[in-house]
Parts: sequence; C-alpha cells; structure tokens
Amino acid sequence: HRNVVHYSVLFLRWLFRDGLLPEQTFFVGFARSDLTVDAIRKACLPHMKVADTEADRLSAFFSRNSYISGKYNDEGAFSNLHSHLLSLPGGAEANRLFYLALPPSIYHDVTKNIRHQCLSTKGWNRVIVEKPFGRDLQSSQELSDHLSSLFTEDQIYRIDHYLGKEMVQNLMVLRFGNRIFGPIWNRESVACVVLTFKEPFGTQGRGGYFDDFGIIR
Repeated sequence: HRNVVHYSVLFLRWLFRDGLLPEQTFFVGFARSDLTVDAIRKACLPHMKVADTEADRLSAFFSRNSYISGKYNDEGAFSNLHSHLLSLPGGAEANRLFYLALPPSIYHDVTKNIRHQCLSTKGWNRVIVEKPFGRDLQSSQELSDHLSSLFTEDQIYRIDHYLGKEMVQNLMVLRFGNRIFGPIWNRESVACVVLTFKEPFGTQGRGGYFDDFGIIR
C-alpha cells in the first residue's frame, strides 16, 4: 500500500504530470520485496484517477521508474543500487534524493549504507526521513545523533505526521484568537465538518510495526 501511495502522489499531485520536476528526473525504488515496475504499475492503477488525456504522461512517468531488490543491512545490495544510479542519465553528476518511508528500527542500517555506498560524488545529496521519527524522546534523540554523524544538517529533512496533532488541538485557539475566523466559524456559516479516513484496510501485514509505533503501544 505504501508503494501505491508514493507512486500515486509523485504522478497525480502535479509533480511529474504537470512538469514540476526537472526533465531528467528518475525514480528508483529499493526494498526487500521482489517486485518489478510492471507489478508496481498494476498495483497503482486502480488507485490512480488518470484521465484519458493523461495516459501518455503516465506511461512516460513509469518509463522513468526502476526497482532494485535488496536487504536493508546488506552493503552489497546498496553497492548494486549505486551502480544502477550511475547507469542512469547524469550518472555521478546527478543529484540524489533518498526518501525513507521505513520503520525507525532499520534507519541506522539504511542511512549508514546510503552514506558509505550510494552518495553522489558531484551532485548534492538529500535524505528525507518519514515518520515516526523514533518511538519516544530518547530514541528520537539517538536517531537524530546518528543522522548527524552521517550527514550535514542541510542534507536531512524530517517528516513527522504526528506533529499535526498540535495544529488540530490549536484549532479552537485559532478560531477564538483570530478576528477573521471568530465571527464566521459558527453554525450559521459552517455547513458541516467531515473527518475522512480513506483506508479500506487494517494492519494486515504490519502487526509488528503497529505494535511498536501504533496507538496501543
């Protein structure tokens, strides 16, 4: 499912579809699963609302995709990944952006292997670490220290979806503390409030991850 989300967003959220990425942008997936780009495409299509006029653009998008299978703690697998990246247009001069949508428990191995095996020698390198950023304050600080030992701060981007909780909690403060919203955020002006969770599945296949980082831990 996570593959579906990320591939769908890259295309549908106007990034590739509307030409908002550099022309020579290529997408390389890396994971333990034995997959192909064709299999990923078939899994994504039912979840992607693509107009007939966008079919050619979608084909162009997937033609820029490739996939490498390997273990996260295997230096040889990351060496193979690096060789594949060198084979793409731009080679060693290309910029590299590594997006880690992974459990925090394997960030150490992955980031270490990226640092020692996969960095561009002439272009810039960036690492995006997606939530959850650790499971508590101590593990979060340890992960931050680990990343700082491998990359400079301007190379690291952290995404933690849980940070949105504070924003939601502050909606009442935003309403009553702002002259613009106070008079209009009421039952006369707001027809309804809708909370949508568009996930047609549970924790199938992700029980261990959910136990460590989910709401019941």
